[in-house]
Amino acid sequence: MAKEKVVKDNNERWLLTYADLMNLLLILFIILFAMSQVDTQKFQQLSQSFSSIFGTGSNSVLQGSGQGNSLVDFPATMPSPVIPSEMEDKQIEGITREVKEMVQGQGLAGSIDVRKQERGVVISINERLIFKSGRSDIEKESEDKVLKIGRDILANIPNKHIRIEGHTDNIPIKSPLYPSNWELSSARATNVLRILVEKAGIDPKLISAVGYGEFTPLVPNDSDANRQKNRRVDIVILTDVSSQGEASNDDNTAANFNK
Repeated sequence: MAKEKVVKDNNERWLLTYADLMNLLLILFIILFAMSQVDTQKFQQLSQSFSSIFGTGSNSVLQGSGQGNSLVDFPATMPSPVIPSEMEDKQIEGITREVKEMVQGQGLAGSIDVRKQERGVVISINERLIFKSGRSDIEKESEDKVLKIGRDILANIPNKHIRIEGHTDNIPIKSPLYPSNWELSSARATNVLRILVEKAGIDPKLISAVGYGEFTPLVPNDSDANRQKNRRVDIVILTDVSSQGEASNDDNTAANFNK
């Protein structure tokens, strides 16, 4: 007796292909979603690690990726977690422009110089604006000028480290209070820091003070006019890369100045 031939029904085989396609699409969308969720801080840390290993500097190919923010419309006062260098450069330019406009509006262009450097924005305050010769205490009317910078500019740039740098000329000083220019420059920087923290509301964990004495002049100390330029206090708004070496714990100067 001949076996009965079984005829398979292939009408539903297209469902298998369709199901496979749906699975692949689901996997694709899951991957795309995961790629869109970038941890900015971890991404920057990874970028900096590659930069240090391969010596590519701040222009690593990893930087500037995975960001939804516009490079053009990035505001100067936007809170700044660790962000790619291109975006931070836009922010630094905006801060520089804002401070220059404030200085010109206050008629202080001759006493305060604002410049953008690789390390950040430098607001250089000439000695004669806030200090008397050989002194570190700040007069009340001069204090208001420091407060203006602190409240109108620095307080609106959270998460940026600020370094206050004291500088003198090369003429030696020797007094009971200041045995050398080191002590004078350090005291001036610390007094500016105290105003910014105590009265302008700057986070003490994001600010530090240092005295350079006469050893970081702007111009050669070969005339009275040049020595006057070198007697200054610089308020430096540091970039994220420049601030990596700054202390941010209870051991730093700013966090312990009131102990």
